[in-house]
Amino acid sequence: MSAKRGRATSVFTPAFVERELVADPTKLLPGAVFARDFKIVKPLREGGMGAVYIAEQLSTGRQRALKLMAPSLVDNPEVRERFVREAKVAANIDSDHVVETVTAGVDEATGAPYLVMELLRGEELADAAVRAGPLTVADLREVFSQVGHALEQAHAQGVVHRDLKPENIFLAASRRRDVPFTAKILDFGIAKLVADGLQKTGTQPLGSPLFMSPEQTDRKGRICPATDVWALGLIAFYLLTGQYFWKSAIDGSLPSLLREICVEPIPLATARAAELGAEGRLPVGFDAWFARCVDRDIDKRFVDGGECVRALVELVGDAPADRKLSMISTANLGTGDVGPSVDAHGATAIVDETGKIGASERAQTLHKQATNAGAELTVIKAAPASKLPLYAGVAVAVAALGAGAMFVSRGGDAPTAQAGSGAAASAPAQVVSGAAASASGALASSASASEGRCPAGMVYHPTGGTYMGSKSLPAYSGANINGRMVRLSSFCLDATEVTVKAYEACVTKGICERAADTVEYTGVDDAKKKLYSPFCNARKKDRDDHPINCVSHAMAVTCCKDRGARLPTEAEWEYAARGPAQHDNPWGNEPPDTTRLNAAGAEFTKWSADNGKTGESTMYTGDDGWVGTAPVGTFPGGKSGYGVLDLAGNVWEWTADWYAPYVAGELVDPTGPATGEEKTIRGGAFNGSDPQWAHPAWRYRKPPSEFSHVIGFRCAVDAKGEPRLGK
Repeated sequence: MSAKRGRATSVFTPAFVERELVADPTKLLPGAVFARDFKIVKPLREGGMGAVYIAEQLSTGRQRALKLMAPSLVDNPEVRERFVREAKVAANIDSDHVVETVTAGVDEATGAPYLVMELLRGEELADAAVRAGPLTVADLREVFSQVGHALEQAHAQGVVHRDLKPENIFLAASRRRDVPFTAKILDFGIAKLVADGLQKTGTQPLGSPLFMSPEQTDRKGRICPATDVWALGLIAFYLLTGQYFWKSAIDGSLPSLLREICVEPIPLATARAAELGAEGRLPVGFDAWFARCVDRDIDKRFVDGGECVRALVELVGDAPADRKLSMISTANLGTGDVGPSVDAHGATAIVDETGKIGASERAQTLHKQATNAGAELTVIKAAPASKLPLYAGVAVAVAALGAGAMFVSRGGDAPTAQAGSGAAASAPAQVVSGAAASASGALASSASASEGRCPAGMVYHPTGGTYMGSKSLPAYSGANINGRMVRLSSFCLDATEVTVKAYEACVTKGICERAADTVEYTGVDDAKKKLYSPFCNARKKDRDDHPINCVSHAMAVTCCKDRGARLPTEAEWEYAARGPAQHDNPWGNEPPDTTRLNAAGAEFTKWSADNGKTGESTMYTGDDGWVGTAPVGTFPGGKSGYGVLDLAGNVWEWTADWYAPYVAGELVDPTGPATGEEKTIRGGAFNGSDPQWAHPAWRYRKPPSEFSHVIGFRCAVDAKGEPRLGK
């Protein structure tokens, strides 16, 4: 295959030519059980570096990717132990854009070191680029924004990939409608180990020659995050032009290629693109960015992947949003309209819901429709075994984030006595009992700490500062920003969300308006009203201690005002949720589970089946006991560092602020813009299927007039007797 519109051949295809394995530990037959917990389903790939299998994890019933390293690379106990350490390094890279390492170890029976990873569905970026041709700037921006997050997290820990190339970037089916795919970097954490093993056997240094940096041609070269930056520049050029940057890629001469990499002057990117017949495909300003990626002086390159990608995203920020690439699962197509995930006039890829990379009946129909319309819709075809992506298989559900969709992804009929309970009718009493004790403990603790500075039921938050937003979150979170530092005056915040009982007391006084019995929000229709209105809690039996919901923003403001309080600002809410240590979740850095918040779990899967809904995703696999809302304080494991409960899950919470894009800087007691169209809500709800929604920085917004079964509120006040900053 020519270097134009295809993968390079000869020495350029993989980093090293694949060969047959001769070691028995990596030769596993279907049905064999490896390391006591992994039943082999089928082989996926085999080569000189090892073998990859699809395996069923017996302890969980989930399919995984099992990777066995070739014994020639790890042939002594010391190296095998190091293999496990390297795997743990990769597992500690905190990013959704690194393939998740489930476990790693050395099999006692065979002595074979192994990695167990999540099983993905989709295709390698290299295949996608061949399928779609030169990508748009918007495609590049999306790929690099996601990959950049993984590299930034890895480089911050001193982990360098050393073999970045399109073949090591995987495009998986996205779980969200507004994200065309999820890009994941493959083989993090073992690159250095493999490199050392190959050097020991006399093989060339690790790195695909077409993307290898000059320092990688020298066994004593300095390897650092800037090594991966070199590869990023060359990958960007390839994706935009459909051509490899080095002219030697055409004739396949390795000596010529090494001269280009290490000795000859490196031309401007636009000049080389013109030489290769790809003139006009690079955005304005690309030359300077590219030159800083491929400077032979390491210290003159971007310092790491995060800085490199941020510079590119800023450079192309105003580029048109047209895209070619989209990766979707047929499990999410249904029988209605294809929806925004499918670009019927581009190179959308349809991934069969059965777990195979192939053309489903639905995909074939779409292909025919597109062909009849004169468009080109390419369905992923099964690849030869040697070229199959390392991870392929399980269906991935889409969690919609479109307008209104978040609020209809779950809910339910009015279960007889209590729509909020997914368990037996007797279960809530037991759960509430434990919750009440936990909530009481939190309140008692907050009372002693506040020393009269806060009203009863509120938690004191001292004057302090925090960084708002997070670069670990995607752009659509509304929180992807760096350098937004806020200083906050001391304040008090409700220990729990405002309950039905508390709100009804305000109604009884004639101050608060009755909460709605039906949902009213953008995009709702009669069918959805019938399905979700039973989750409105007001005046429902046994829900006095549940959070009030189905109230507008103005109704929340009135209720707080009746108590001499107000809604918290976004900054106050995030400060409270982050805690003193700026955690990834209100309770700490551990992932969400059934002990920490009320979100979509196994109970939701059952509810979905009972209501004729399929393909709904969940935040965790366990059952949290509540299809709808839970009594406030039911999940003491989710308590924040300051002692506040339910800052993630149960219901989203109205804040005082109008929604607006973030700006960086140092701010004191920020309150948001003076006017707007949507108010910000925080914290996720009982229908939350995306673990990122539990992140303290995640933002969403809704028109203030809407009544939703998944939005409630809590109140705040200034701490008594303490001065405000700047006054």
